Amino acid sequence: MATYPQFSSASIEVDAPPDVVWRLVADITRMGEWSPECYRAEWEGDSDAPEVGAHFHGYNRAGTFEWDAPCVVTECEPGRLFAFAVPRDSPDVNTWRFEFTPHGSGTVLQESFDAPLINVDGSPANFEGRFEMLAEAIKKTIANIKAAAEAS
Repeated sequence: MATYPQFSSASIEVDAPPDVVWRLVADITRMGEWSPECYRAEWEGDSDAPEVGAHFHGYNRAGTFEWDAPCVVTECEPGRLFAFAVPRDSPDVNTWRFEFTPHGSGTVLQESFDAPLINVDGSPANFEGRFEMLAEAIKKTIANIKAAAEAS
């Protein structure tokens, strides 16, 4: 089995304060507006706002392949950090992390992923080109978040 890189990050300067940018990202119901892969996300069960332990479900598409995934918020600090793991309740999870750093009157937004599932035999995430697809997707996601934050 080939082994692929599993970690990448990208950052962008946003002309909006960290709390404004954080609110956009932490509202997972809007993830479909930013991500080229996740076209919809919704809170689940008793969860209806970002907090550690909150459950949500993501609906994704890459080409003609579609899947959904149960997620859990793992880190949540308003204006500073938002992270989640997918799938929840699994020994192998991919983690997505957004960090918000004040920069002048704006924010440096960094998105990163750690995706060990791309190296797990039998995982639907294990296919040639998956790492590159994810690395490009986070660049597009943060560019879309920047555009939305600066338009508000």
